[in-house]
Amino acid sequence: MNKKVFITGIGGFIGGHLAQRLAEEGFIVAGSYFRPTNTMDIPSAYAKKLYNIDVRHRPHIEEALLDFKPDIIYHLAAQSYPMESFKYPAYTVETNVLGTLNLFESVIKVGLSSCRIMLASSTAAYGFIKAEETPVGENQPFRPAHVYGMSKAGQDLLGDTYYRAYGLDIIRLRIGNCVGPRRTGEVVSDFTYRRALWDLGRLKGGFPVGNLHTKRAFLDVRDAVEAFLGLQEKGESGEAYNVAGEKAFSIKELLNLVLEDCPSKPEVITDPSLVREVDEPIYWSDLSKLKESTGWSQRIPLQKTVKDMIEWWKKSLLVA
Repeated sequence: MNKKVFITGIGGFIGGHLAQRLAEEGFIVAGSYFRPTNTMDIPSAYAKKLYNIDVRHRPHIEEALLDFKPDIIYHLAAQSYPMESFKYPAYTVETNVLGTLNLFESVIKVGLSSCRIMLASSTAAYGFIKAEETPVGENQPFRPAHVYGMSKAGQDLLGDTYYRAYGLDIIRLRIGNCVGPRRTGEVVSDFTYRRALWDLGRLKGGFPVGNLHTKRAFLDVRDAVEAFLGLQEKGESGEAYNVAGEKAFSIKELLNLVLEDCPSKPEVITDPSLVREVDEPIYWSDLSKLKESTGWSQRIPLQKTVKDMIEWWKKSLLVA
């Protein structure tokens, strides 16, 4: 009998890609969504059941779990934008921390304690990293820079607590900057969107950018999903694993990749509204633990991800 996988946040960027990949592997997929950040076309095509659930309300989670009875849960539901956490700190904490608590308590209450839970934490929990500390391993202390990072640290710590106190089968995925087609609301998406506008003759008033000096290790979502599947099968219960890009790029280097092969380049201008009040200088994680456990390696270079995202944006803009 094929195993059943429930994805909270199936209407998000990673959730849609994960649902498709799991279905292709023969898993029976279901999931929950609330204020989806992507079109529901992909989840609808690959999930057997979809539930409209606000994870802040535990009874809704319990009802869905009792109905579907999954073997594996991916907990991706979150307020996942650092900039939004400055505007909506309470909502961010309620969704990310209380939502995770509600899921764990629901799993226990409905008798699914043997279910494997893949918990989506984030490298944002590490927060402020010194250059000499990079690449950071899973033992790195948490020093979050914003409420989003703090909420991810809280999720992560809850995962560790419920593994130790209640024996839940939890694996913590500390996910780095995950990008690719269908991604919106972060720097690679914003840059490739503007490049698509420029190629289509629709970009007016220059190419706005924020801080170009920070560094991020970007990971294509298609590679990320392969890491998830590897850890789903081979990961050790109770452990945390970094899932991120292998190389850190400055935002300036990213900009150069986005504008590469551009016959006539737009004027790059600094927009103060795009500069964060607080911004971590670098995200770069040690992936040794992930690789040793699963044999995973990053296969899609950032150059290809950028080109694929530009083409996705062009198609989206042409049909809009």
